Amino acid sequence: MSKKLPYSGSAAKKGRDFYSSGINRLLNRIDKLEHQVFCCGDDTDEVIDITVATMTAAENQDGAFFTFNIAAGSTLTLPEANASNIGWNCKVAIETSFSGTGTITASRATDLLVGGVHLVDPATAGDTNFFQPNGSSNAKVAASGDNRGRLAGGFLEFKIIDVNSIWVTGTLVGDGALATFFDDF
Repeated sequence: MSKKLPYSGSAAKKGRDFYSSGINRLLNRIDKLEHQVFCCGDDTDEVIDITVATMTAAENQDGAFFTFNIAAGSTLTLPEANASNIGWNCKVAIETSFSGTGTITASRATDLLVGGVHLVDPATAGDTNFFQPNGSSNAKVAASGDNRGRLAGGFLEFKIIDVNSIWVTGTLVGDGALATFFDDF
């Protein structure tokens, strides 16, 4: 008795390799789709170099990696912490020390920062502080002096965790008498 294939077609499609390669391609496509839908389909891995005085992070830049790379300082404004943006996140690195102020701010005064950030002074052994936003009015990080974390090597992560709540964590690099960098809108 001969084996009957469930399709008709060219002789090239009748070998056993056709089924395995077709199934493998299908499984690879399903894996990619599953990754986009359930993991991070809206996350970008985009690296965005900030070399301008002001920049606003777009909602479609979820998961982006921003680098402060302008000596004069800059302001990065985050998207609104509203119900449709819960889960939005980004990372921010201080690539270049700056003489001006580096600011990462909420887009509205009602979007408050929560969490906390370490500030370290590598020039002085053991000089480390942990600062937290006050929970009632702090809506931005303003690294306005060497003692407030504007030196190269710092790294922050932001995530919108609730309506009007943006989680912040990370480590900034400073020098001198370390002081808080959390500020009001």
